[in-house]
This record gives sequence, C-alpha cells and structure tokens, in this order.
Amino acid sequence: MAFLNFSLSLFIFFFAPGFETHETSFNKLYPILNEYVKDFPKEFRKIPEDRRYRLNEIVYFLEEQQERKAPWQVTFISTNQSSVSHMTQVWSKVAAFYFGMAKYQSFSAGIKPEPISTNTILAMEKAGFIVYKTEVGGMDVYRVKYSYNLEPIVVFPKKLNYVKNPFDNFMAVFVDENADMNTQNIKGTYNRLLLNYNDPVGYSGSGLEDQIYDKSCKQIAVEMFYVFSQLRKRLKNN
Repeated sequence: MAFLNFSLSLFIFFFAPGFETHETSFNKLYPILNEYVKDFPKEFRKIPEDRRYRLNEIVYFLEEQQERKAPWQVTFISTNQSSVSHMTQVWSKVAAFYFGMAKYQSFSAGIKPEPISTNTILAMEKAGFIVYKTEVGGMDVYRVKYSYNLEPIVVFPKKLNYVKNPFDNFMAVFVDENADMNTQNIKGTYNRLLLNYNDPVGYSGSGLEDQIYDKSCKQIAVEMFYVFSQLRKRLKNN
C-alpha cells in the first residue's frame, strides 16, 4: 500500500496540470559548435541588466512581428563592417536555427564598408564554423557553414541599400555608436536599436588580436542565444 501511495504521488507530481517538463531537444549544430554553446544558459545570468534590457528589445520586436504575421528581419549595422556586424548576423541566424525559428532572417550593412577582417573569420572558425572563401568581382565573399545539409550564411561587406537587404518591415540594430549617430532615418525601418559593441578592429597590431576577437565572438554568441532563448520561452507561453 505504501508503494502504491508513493507511485500515486509521483504520478500526480509529474503529470498534474501546471507541471511542465523541460524540453531539451534543439536543432543540431556542427559538433564543435554544439560544444561551444552548450553552457550558454549559465552565461545568460552574467549579462548586465541594462544590456538584457536592450537585447529584450529584439525579443519584443520579433514577438510583435509574429503577432502581426510579419517577417522576422533584423539588419545589423556598423561603420566599417569588418567584424561585429557580420558576427551578429551569423550568430543571430545560428541561434534562431538552434531554437527552431527558421523563419528568422538576418542581414548586415555598413556606412563605409571595408573588407572583413581575417581575425573575424579565424575567431568564428575556432568557435566551430566551417568557412569557405571565394572571390566575386575582386571582393572576398565568405560562406559560413554551421550545420549539416543547410545552406551557408553568405557574408561580405555591403551598404544599407544593398539590393538583397530588406527595404521595409525590419529592425535596424546599430552595433556601434558612430553608425547610429551618423545615420538618421532608414527607410522602411519598423524599429531601431543601439546595441553597442567594442570593435576588436581597434586592437590590430597590439599583439592581443586573437584574445580580443575570441572574446567579442563569445560575447556576441551568448547574447544572440539569449535573445532567441527568451523569444522561444515567450512564444511557447503565449
């Protein structure tokens, strides 16, 4: 009888209304990338409150787009576009895929686009991406692979008016203050946010390049995964 009572208690605890099991199945990345991101939930707690406030603006924008049945489009904008805007473009797309949100589309643009820094590509490769470089019209173009049987994310320097970037119904996220200050109105922008990062390009020639680029890559990865983990929770609860 005692065993039956214990079994009944377990049944009530696990299956009674209101109890939620934790879903742990996510889309798979390449093995090294999976290892790189596996402890990110612990890192979420270290994000400063004011920083989370800004990141949540992206969450709320995408949630509102879902309610409006509008596209999920975010363009990350920097001044020279050699590092941070591409890292945010790539990591946000990867985080969205990981949490099962394939409809999300990420883009990048620069005020005065320059070639992508080699250190940017190296930092992403160390994180676990597979990157292929090709040359198109004298410009280096990188195809960034993150999971099996998926099209790569194609990155290269481009201006805001690049023909394949969205022209309406998108969020403009400025990843450096200079770009934000020097860009007034962007036609078609549904929302606008300053999410400032320290540009690792400023450390070129310092001997600290590897360390700084790796740190920037990790910060951006953690923050983009935070955004889509929060969005996933909010959409599941609605």
